[in-house]
Amino acid sequence: MRLLIAAVLLGLLVTTPAMGWGDNGHRTTAAIAFDAMSPARQQAVVAILMDHPRYRQDFEALMPAVIVGGGAVSRGRWLLEQASVWPDLIQGLGDDIRQDYNRSRWHYINLLVFLTPDDEAALADELHHNMATEFMPPLRQNLNSVQALRGNLQIWHDESASNANRAVALCWVLHIVGDMHQPLHNVALFSKPYFPNGDRGGNDISVLEGDQTKNLHWWWDGLPNEMEDLSPSARTLRTIQSETVDDVAIDEWLHHHARLAEMFVYPDDVKSQLLERVTTKQSPQVELSHEYLVRARSITRRQINLAGHRIAGLLN
Repeated sequence: MRLLIAAVLLGLLVTTPAMGWGDNGHRTTAAIAFDAMSPARQQAVVAILMDHPRYRQDFEALMPAVIVGGGAVSRGRWLLEQASVWPDLIQGLGDDIRQDYNRSRWHYINLLVFLTPDDEAALADELHHNMATEFMPPLRQNLNSVQALRGNLQIWHDESASNANRAVALCWVLHIVGDMHQPLHNVALFSKPYFPNGDRGGNDISVLEGDQTKNLHWWWDGLPNEMEDLSPSARTLRTIQSETVDDVAIDEWLHHHARLAEMFVYPDDVKSQLLERVTTKQSPQVELSHEYLVRARSITRRQINLAGHRIAGLLN
């Protein structure tokens, strides 16, 4: 696994600028998924991906020389990594390309976490945003991440669909599953005085680190970048070996990740800091303890490995 992470990081250094979790975390999950496939399955997936409508511009043209000069397996792994970040890559391209391919709402779903019971009592009946998980065609912009994942999986598994459409769907499957395994892509924190419409998955909470600040979502996104060892623990390996990966499991993942967020992203200490600042009418800001960091790294390590394994299962 350490060699795998090194290879992923090499790809980041010689390609496009880093995009936080959008590169390192996503690329690592895609590499894990690729290596979990049989050689025949790897070849079949890559063959479809090479029919992507923007393959020449967004894949071939950006492939590092060291990968181009490597073997077919290295090129295939890099292509799957690139596919996993393509939904983020297109956000920085021209208006016409974004119009065709960018789907901003497909990156998240906002299940409910409340700062206090009083906030839940005040807001619960007022919130009507999309938390449904069933997919009804067609694919469209206003789907949440779970609906979009199911819709893109339908296209991916439809052998009558064009390879171009299946390749675009593949990119979204890779990306959405990775997003789902970052806990803050599954929830928003609601508070009547602070976040009546939600904290946008932690984006509206500042984290103070020394004399610098970053938002809570960005803080979690950046965790894979600072971790030398992302190899799976024995517990994670047991989960990988025993779990069933299918459509039913998608809802189980969602609710498990929402519980992770409620327990470990917004633990009592974080809520207490926010409540203290509410009473003094200060902006939402927290400091995270060493124990919080250790726990967050452990969660990240597990989630990245589970995401890679589950991507491979869903693509079969």
